[in-house]
Amino acid sequence: MEKSIWQKDNNFKLDKVNENIKTDILIIGAGITGVTTAYNLINSNFEVVLIDRQKFFNEVTAKSTGKLTYLQDLKYQDICNVYNYETAKLYYETQKEAIRIVKKNVKENEIDCSLEKNESITFTTDESEVSKFIKEEEFLEKVGVNYSNSSDSLKNDEIKRLISVKNTYVFNPVKYLNGLLKKIKKSSNIKVYENSIATKIKKEVDYYVVIVNGYEIKTRKIVLACNYPFFLIPGFIPFKTYMEKSYVAACKIDENKKINGITSNYPTVSFRFYEDKDNKYFIYLSNSSKICDKLNYEKNYKKTINEIEKITGKKPIYKWTNMDVMTNDFLPLIGKISNDDPNVLIATGYNTWGMTTGTLAAKILADLINNKKNKYEKVFSPSRSINLKKIKNFTTNTLISNTKAYVLNFIKKNPSWYKNKALVTKQNGKRVGIYFDNEGNSHVVSNICPHLKCFLTFNEVDKTWDCPCHGSRFDIEGNAIKGPSKDNIKIDETK
Repeated sequence: MEKSIWQKDNNFKLDKVNENIKTDILIIGAGITGVTTAYNLINSNFEVVLIDRQKFFNEVTAKSTGKLTYLQDLKYQDICNVYNYETAKLYYETQKEAIRIVKKNVKENEIDCSLEKNESITFTTDESEVSKFIKEEEFLEKVGVNYSNSSDSLKNDEIKRLISVKNTYVFNPVKYLNGLLKKIKKSSNIKVYENSIATKIKKEVDYYVVIVNGYEIKTRKIVLACNYPFFLIPGFIPFKTYMEKSYVAACKIDENKKINGITSNYPTVSFRFYEDKDNKYFIYLSNSSKICDKLNYEKNYKKTINEIEKITGKKPIYKWTNMDVMTNDFLPLIGKISNDDPNVLIATGYNTWGMTTGTLAAKILADLINNKKNKYEKVFSPSRSINLKKIKNFTTNTLISNTKAYVLNFIKKNPSWYKNKALVTKQNGKRVGIYFDNEGNSHVVSNICPHLKCFLTFNEVDKTWDCPCHGSRFDIEGNAIKGPSKDNIKIDETK
């Protein structure tokens, strides 16, 4: 599979769960939320276990662009349109607080993660978008943000409007979490395990039993920091969210410009610069879409690569995809998953801004575990009330998208780009997917995602079978390598 620029810095090895364990807190998922939550609990009186189904911080966090900014396209007016100014202001405050937390953690732990102060811009080349920018600027003025409509670092005659702020940051997210993990591993109350997949949660009277690698972990509280939960009930997260994928590439360049940017219109274009001790890079994201759309991965990659080559004149040396959980009301889902399960906490739906929102989520989760009040708890509650605008967005983003993915894969199960490499057919009355490798060997798996029974699409770049509904991924042998599915799609010849 393609790897991101950050994954090259992910070079440690941890044990996996191989025995029954009893603990106070089980954190499932070791990205920025899970690791930071554990870090926040170092000085607590709780025994904590932190697990991940594969290597730590190797998925969404390692595939982000590593921005720490509160200028996030035109998000504040989106929140105002669904809720009100006060709610948007609270969200703005969370992003500012998250930046302060990361800076504090880097300083206190002397973490070398290329944390760098940056100018952030949101821009458009579409004249019709200008009125939206004026509305966003009104919000920024009201909350006291010092912004500009020009940038010394970006001159482009095609840009019709931009908003610029100077007090934001970029960093290497994997090196940052490596720094936190070093501190966590030295603590006496936290144990960490990778390659440890949770497959089942059983609720007992005053504790939970979580099956991990076939062993039992008994815990009083569960924190789901795994990007997307592997169950439907409680929480009904699939009905509150949808998935978006983006294509990212990075190439070596000669100059590090201290600026990052994102377009206001969709599909998104996003960029930043990165410098480590050896090289300077330009990181470019484009071609974003709902995961049910644009299923030809090779074509999508080529489009992004052609764009970055046109901008820089250089060929990328890294390319990867990322998938983000998007919510229908533009706010994350953080807190108690339901009133019936108050000891199961969740953090998801970061709407592509996981580096800040995941950091803030860890603060909220730790406060809830420690029975502390947090002023953002109510507004981000997963069981917050529904309004008409959220219902409209659910219909457009979630219901129609998932139905579209299901129907298209049912009607057109073998698109033209499969060529002679993949085939969806029936064997013994069951729908299967077959990948033909370069040696002529066939690899047969079920073509139905175990999560919610969507049909799978073959990803010819990563050589995986991907779910266009909720983002599960399986290798050519049928092993589940990315959630929410916890089950494999191998064919059981005994049945």
